[in-house]
Amino acid sequence: MRNMMAGLLALVSMAPFQARAQSPAYEKNSKEMGKAARGSDGVEYQFEQPMAKRETARSKENEFLSKTQAFAELWTALAREFNEKGTFNMKVAKEVSKAFHALEKSDGWPKVDRR
Repeated sequence: MRNMMAGLLALVSMAPFQARAQSPAYEKNSKEMGKAARGSDGVEYQFEQPMAKRETARSKENEFLSKTQAFAELWTALAREFNEKGTFNMKVAKEVSKAFHALEKSDGWPKVDRR
């Protein structure tokens, strides 16, 4: 009796999934989704372009953040040495300048339209 109830319960729980998989509306929607996912040649996916753009943007953002971090660390070192020793370290100042110029040239830096 227990095995019969378990089998009946399994059949009843699977019935809605089988009915949906065989319905014409489900097949139509799955075909439309397949067409939307494929490009004009039927092979390339349209979802790859936005993902590639996001990956590019993410890598540019990471590059900008790393350059910002490097500049901030050098600036902190320069300021700490000046405050503690009262001296201005030209070597570190040149490194700060280079780091700032690298930050300015990066893609994340706002561009000024000089017309």
